[in-house]
Amino acid sequence: MTLRERFLNVMEYKPVDQVPNWELGIWGHTRERWLKEGAKPEQIDGDWFSGIDALGFDRREFVPVNMGMIPGFEGKVIEKTDRYEII
Repeated sequence: MTLRERFLNVMEYKPVDQVPNWELGIWGHTRERWLKEGAKPEQIDGDWFSGIDALGFDRREFVPVNMGMIPGFEGKVIEKTDRYEII
């Protein structure tokens, strides 16, 4: 089953061979422990968004979404202190 087929089946509540495994990364102390336990940096330091075969993570796709003001505007500082800015 391809990753695409797996994803579509999960979204349609159909059977899959395995649930997609998407990770954002690992905690720093987890990385340190894995290195102490014998993992090689090239096994765990990769492009997490492309998936890491050594850890069994699946590749993901992203679509950029503009979450800002539409249309955009030029920012103007109205008030600025040590703690905050009002723009």
